[in-house]
Amino acid sequence: MLPTVSFLPRLRVRTFTLACLGLLVLAYLCVLVLAAADWPALAGLWPISFVGLAGALVANSTGVGGGVVFVPVFSALRETGLLDLGPSQTVGVSFSIQCFGMSVGALTWLNRYYRPDVRPDEVAHRPVVGRIVMITLATGLPALLATQYLARINGELAFLLFKLFSIALGCALIIQVIILRGPHAEREQLERLDLVLIPIMGLAGGAATALFSVGIGELLALTLFLRRYPVDICVSTAVIVSAVTVWTGSLYHIEAGHLEWGVLVFAAPAVAVGGFLARRLAHALGGLRLKLMTAIWIIGSSSALLVI
Repeated sequence: MLPTVSFLPRLRVRTFTLACLGLLVLAYLCVLVLAAADWPALAGLWPISFVGLAGALVANSTGVGGGVVFVPVFSALRETGLLDLGPSQTVGVSFSIQCFGMSVGALTWLNRYYRPDVRPDEVAHRPVVGRIVMITLATGLPALLATQYLARINGELAFLLFKLFSIALGCALIIQVIILRGPHAEREQLERLDLVLIPIMGLAGGAATALFSVGIGELLALTLFLRRYPVDICVSTAVIVSAVTVWTGSLYHIEAGHLEWGVLVFAAPAVAVGGFLARRLAHALGGLRLKLMTAIWIIGSSSALLVI
């Protein structure tokens, strides 16, 4: 009887995973159809595939949204005249790209908890991950939608705030790395303080994500790391929350016409591959090394954009 009981959740997760992957394939086919009219002009955008791969690897292995890679790169391409995307379009395209990368990353992390050789501690983490995700989204999604539809912020101002936010995020990651270098006990269950902090991070992160395409996963991961939860809980919850958030937020950008379908033609497959490989990369490099590399990239790219 026990093998049957333990098999059922894996079967459900596998079915859910296949269904989600099927929807992603369908979404990509729609992208190809929408971009078909401009195909001759799109051929020169193929290097964006490498940007997408890098962004997905960073996002899904650290919990830091791929927007910290996409937004600076797209902005630099705009300044050089290679890609004509305004601030609102840059954020919208970043949202849409993350839909593919973060979704695959979230499914990869989810399946880790239900693989046949799952460790006992990972089984114990399942309900904790579920609670964190639900609590964060309960405040994060309303904050995201309210900011998108009600707030009216100048695009250039929002981009300046993104640069400052990214630098602050990078510095926070470095502080996090320093804190995590020393030995410490890890929390396995949510405490009363977490039930206060997580909804607050959802509110702040949802609003930040609406403006910059990054924020909710980053703030959640930082909070959980500083609260000294295990790496897999911190990163997996951040990736899953980010995946749900970017899909929800993309609807606004589709309605507003902010998407550049040609960019998605090359970026979407690359971020999907990156999302699949990211968890393996995280384990190969180790959490501290990955976070240090990510922090250096964030601070360097955002600082460079401040003077462009």
